[in-house]
Amino acid sequence: MQPPGANAHLILLTGPHGAGKTTLLGQLVQQAKQADWTVCGLLSPAQIHNGRKIRLHALDVYSGGRRLLASRVVGELDGPRVGDWIFDSDALAWGNALLARTPPCDLFVLDELGPLEFDHHRGWTVAFDLLAKPMPCRLAIVVVRPDYAESLLHRCPQAETVTAYKPAEADALARQLWEMYRNTP
Repeated sequence: MQPPGANAHLILLTGPHGAGKTTLLGQLVQQAKQADWTVCGLLSPAQIHNGRKIRLHALDVYSGGRRLLASRVVGELDGPRVGDWIFDSDALAWGNALLARTPPCDLFVLDELGPLEFDHHRGWTVAFDLLAKPMPCRLAIVVVRPDYAESLLHRCPQAETVTAYKPAEADALARQLWEMYRNTP
């Protein structure tokens, strides 16, 4: 992720809850790995029970390391709270440490920046430092909640915003983004 005038492409991926943003990023990560790209960053896949997200995990896409990030299960975690989600402070520290030492890569992904970061100054706050300085990568995609997209775009005016609307469109949008950026130097 590079500041204005640098070569990396920065995409802010936004869209409503359940639009398939994490699925889309996961598909891009797989396409990039199949093309022998070096991929770094964090995904936050959900665990779903009876059609409802009950847990979020933090997944290091480079190493495959995984931590329980957040839960809606009462009493399971004791950390910062946003709505009915309770986050694990140790998982947040682990993720921030990974972000702080992000190596040069072809694709960087971060899922997601939202109220925990913008309103509570917790969560993946190291991402703001990453976005503010040059980071050698071909493509960086950061998921941002729609309510915060304008604020992040103000911090990163070089970014392009892409909106995902429906999970059924995630495959097509992932293929489209891959085709647009796979030959990026």
